[in-house]
Amino acid sequence: MIIVDLIFNLAILISVSVLSGFIDVRYSRNTTSGSVLQGLLFGLVALIGMLQPFVLAPGIFFDGRSVVLSLCGLFFGPVAGVISATIALVYRIYVGGAGVYMGVSVIISSTLIGVLFHYHTPQVRKLSLTLYLYGIGMLVHIVMILLIFAIPSPMRLITFKTLAFSILGIYPLATVLIGTILKDQENRSGRKLAEAALLESESRFELFMDHLPAFAFIKDSNFKSIYVNKKMDEALGASSWLGLTPPEFYPGKFGEKLLADDLNAMEAGFKKTEEHHPDLTGAMHYYETQKFIIPRKGKEPLLGGISIDITERKLAEENLNEIALELKRFNSLMVGRELKMVELKKEINALLVSMNQGEKYVIH
Repeated sequence: MIIVDLIFNLAILISVSVLSGFIDVRYSRNTTSGSVLQGLLFGLVALIGMLQPFVLAPGIFFDGRSVVLSLCGLFFGPVAGVISATIALVYRIYVGGAGVYMGVSVIISSTLIGVLFHYHTPQVRKLSLTLYLYGIGMLVHIVMILLIFAIPSPMRLITFKTLAFSILGIYPLATVLIGTILKDQENRSGRKLAEAALLESESRFELFMDHLPAFAFIKDSNFKSIYVNKKMDEALGASSWLGLTPPEFYPGKFGEKLLADDLNAMEAGFKKTEEHHPDLTGAMHYYETQKFIIPRKGKEPLLGGISIDITERKLAEENLNEIALELKRFNSLMVGRELKMVELKKEINALLVSMNQGEKYVIH
């Protein structure tokens, strides 16, 4: 009958503790609001257990609060632990009776043990989850058995004989069961948070790439395009290149040149090139492309690339070159004219000298 009553009490706590998972999905345990809500929930769960206890004598009763409070501290930390313990303490003190000192001590010790193991060492983490939870449950309830000495002396021996072995047999197993449920909920919550973080990361990547004022692309180890950004697709229709190598989407010498550049970049780790080809409208553009290796642990590396449209710069350079050639031709003409003028002045001076006249021009 004792065991049945204790199991019934623990079953109620197990069913109610499942609500923790719903809170964890909406309010992360790593936030203050999440810790507070978990503390309130586990405090109420402990209170439900105390409302349906196994009563040994007036004022001396047993329930699953030690399991609930230790696991609250273990999984949700000190804030949640203190809140849940406070709720349990207020009610236990309110009930009073001969077992009040033991009840209060069990609440405090269970919570403290859970919080201490919340910050457990890496060596302890190497244990299997079942063994780890069972060890915590056994420690909590060995302390609980020792606290029987807080009961008035006439009831100590009776309490020990009646409940010690039942508590040590059932409560650690309940700790394992509820703890496993909470761990599974933690894992699911962690996966959802990881998925949300991954989606957020991918969204930021897409936004960045879509607004990057350059072309960006990624190729696999076989030089097949696996990613092109929005700007590149809009200008060149590059989305049709996905899954293809350069010679496949640019047949001929230009595609072969692109593939050769890819090979050189993969071998050297980096390559900077200039390319000249038309966009979707047929207008010719110059591009400065930097290709680089993207290493991956345990996998074939990828080839990344950034292309910047340098058409305006190239046209400006060509214009400057034309101006420079014109200046060179002009200077050449001017220098030739100047030399001819010098020769003419020399001839005039020589003619004047032959006529017994002085030189007219001073030649430097």
